[in-house]
Amino acid sequence: MNIVQVSDKILDAINILMEYLMGILFLVLVCITFQEVLRRYLFNDPTHWASEASRFLLIWMTFTGACIVTRLVTHLTMGFTIHRFVNKSTSKFIKVFISAAAALSMIVLTYYSAKVTLLAGYRPAPMTGIRMYYIWAALPVNGAIMSLYMIAEMMKHIFEKKEEVTP
Repeated sequence: MNIVQVSDKILDAINILMEYLMGILFLVLVCITFQEVLRRYLFNDPTHWASEASRFLLIWMTFTGACIVTRLVTHLTMGFTIHRFVNKSTSKFIKVFISAAAALSMIVLTYYSAKVTLLAGYRPAPMTGIRMYYIWAALPVNGAIMSLYMIAEMMKHIFEKKEEVTP
C-alpha cells in the first residue's frame, strides 16, 4: 500500500464521520422544528430559541455538506468541457492545477475564518446565549478538512498512472 491509498482510507473514515455528523445535525434540526411547530400552532406557546438554534444547525449543515461533497467529488464542475478537447497529459495538469488552487483557497479561507472566529466569537447569541465560537467554528473546522481533501485529490492526480487518467 502506498501513501495515497493509506491517506484515502483515513480520509474516507473522516468522511464517514462527517456523514454521521450530518445525519445527527439533520435529526436535531427536524426535532427542534417539529417541537416548535407543535408548540406554536397547537399550544400557542412558541419558544424564543428554536429559530436561532435552527439557523445555527443550518450553518453547520451547510459547511459539513460542502465538506462531504468535496470528498466525494460530487460538487459542480466544468471538467466535461475542458477535458474533452485536450490530451491526457494536459488534462492531468489541469486537474492538478485546479486541485492545488482549491486547496490553497481553502487554506486561506480556513486561516482567516479561524482568525475572525477567535477575535469576535466571544459574543453570545441573543436568544440562546451560545457563544458564537461554536457556530462560527463550522467554517474553519470544515475548511481544514476540505483542505486535506483537496490536497489528497491533488496527490492522487499527480501520482496516478497515464492509463488511469479519466476525462
